[in-house]
Amino acid sequence: MTAQTGPFLHHVCIVVEDLDRTREFYVGVLGCTEIVRPTDFTFKGAYFALGGGEIHVVQESTPGRLRDNPPNWGADELKTGLVAHFALWVPEVAPYIERLRATGQDRVGGYRVRDDYVEQVYIADPDGNVIELLQQHDETAGRLRRQAIFDDGTAVPVAPGHDLIDPRQKYGVF
Repeated sequence: MTAQTGPFLHHVCIVVEDLDRTREFYVGVLGCTEIVRPTDFTFKGAYFALGGGEIHVVQESTPGRLRDNPPNWGADELKTGLVAHFALWVPEVAPYIERLRATGQDRVGGYRVRDDYVEQVYIADPDGNVIELLQQHDETAGRLRRQAIFDDGTAVPVAPGHDLIDPRQKYGVF
């Protein structure tokens, strides 16, 4: 690890039920690389590298705890991303969604293109941990994408309780 001059995010840690299923998701869908974790830990887990950060997973200490105590996010909360999550900046969202769908899963939220032309979509790992994928568009691509997801019915409002607005009404025809 390189020396840093100030604070930086080193890793996020999440609890999972099944390490093998988790490995398949984080390596196969997200493209992480599994890395060595300290050998003196007495609990099961795995470390994954992605970009300059890490995702640490630990296996639940009480079997069935995750299954018996899900976060119970509402559909509108998941759809708009108003849930506990971590975010990954990706060059393009589509390949991640394709790999996710190949596993029989689909996104849990989004699509949304913000005013800064960043596209947001939310997926969940096999244990329901929510992950936001972010893709930067230039203005032309962002405006066209915003119109396309509105037209195909996959666009979501900014947050629960907010109406979805036709981008042509808000931003004009592009």
